[in-house]
Amino acid sequence: MNITSAARARLYALTAVACAIWLVQTCVEANNAGDLFSWSNVIFSICLIIVTGYCAVNAVLGWKTKEATQADNTDEHTT
Repeated sequence: MNITSAARARLYALTAVACAIWLVQTCVEANNAGDLFSWSNVIFSICLIIVTGYCAVNAVLGWKTKEATQADNTDEHTT
């Protein structure tokens, strides 16, 4: 099964949103518990920030690739 670049970009975007929500939830719960700056929470938050950033960048790059491919296909059909 092959996945298109548009579908891959949507999956990366969905993963980035889910990780961002998870990060906010974790920080709020840790703050309410009083251990926001414990080592385990700090390391976990850094990991979530990295994953969220990676997925967001790949989603944007996937959308730009899709737009460029569509523009190239349009140019080919008009000539």
